[in-house]
Amino acid sequence: MNEARLIEYIKGEITSDIETFEILDWIESSPENQKQYNQLKNLWVVTGLDHPDQVAIPGFSFPETKRISIQNNRFSTFLKYAAVFILAFTLGSLSLYYINRNERIELSSQYNTINVPYGERSQITLYEGTKIWLNSGTKFRYPVTFSKETRDVFIEGEAYFDVAKDAKHPFVVRAGQLKIQVLGTRFNVCAYPNDDDFTTTLDEGSVNAINTTNSRNVILNPGEQVILNRETNGLKRLQVNSQLYTSWKENLLKYENAPFEEVIKKMERWYDVKIIVDQAINTKERYTMTIKTESLREMLQLVSRTTKLKYEIKENTVLIKKP
Repeated sequence: MNEARLIEYIKGEITSDIETFEILDWIESSPENQKQYNQLKNLWVVTGLDHPDQVAIPGFSFPETKRISIQNNRFSTFLKYAAVFILAFTLGSLSLYYINRNERIELSSQYNTINVPYGERSQITLYEGTKIWLNSGTKFRYPVTFSKETRDVFIEGEAYFDVAKDAKHPFVVRAGQLKIQVLGTRFNVCAYPNDDDFTTTLDEGSVNAINTTNSRNVILNPGEQVILNRETNGLKRLQVNSQLYTSWKENLLKYENAPFEEVIKKMERWYDVKIIVDQAINTKERYTMTIKTESLREMLQLVSRTTKLKYEIKENTVLIKKP
């Protein structure tokens, strides 16, 4: 790992969640990496310099023992050595002070990571009581111990949160440049890295959705959704039927006037397949349907009845074409 990146992370200058994930993965990958990181961090705290490896810690050597006849010289020599010991003690105490002060920060920088493969879903409960449903193809990261101020978690993919109330410790979801702050509420976050839009849909309570690139924010009420377009950085608020965006946690896929390309995208993640659509098919055409099944073939049969399209399954690939 490049030392400059580690120093940027120690100084809090890393703003990208992806870079944060990479650095934390490297730190946690081996005891040697953890040791190297801790040594670098502690030395940086004490010296306050950008490149602690360039700091030369002076080695003190005492002169040869000899009799000093002048009282003032003996006293000044004593003061010089006393200053050396005081400096060494001060540096040591200061280091221990910062290390002790940062014990909770150290714990909160140790993360658990859950990767949910395509075609699967998962559910977890955090130790403070928050329940989380994770959709297919989701990476979820949360600290071993939350900090004293907030309960920060990171997500790439889609998750539904039922947050335990704690007014003193706001719950913060970080999804790329989208940051969602809550105290206790229920909401859905969809933030797949390859999607153009990141969305937050509120079921209950209130959330503050923030675009971290320009600090613009939108406060949502139940039944509202905010969309962050990653290209324009714009935030847009909509009135929606929240069940269309949250029913997946109950193994239901609901579509209401949704373009066929959106249906296809979710099907690929849900069943872990590659769906190829004939170019003659208009993927912008909109459909309304509800799918409650774990069988790929039954799902395709429903789609074929609804859309009048034909399908063909070849291993992990589905071909959809006109009759």
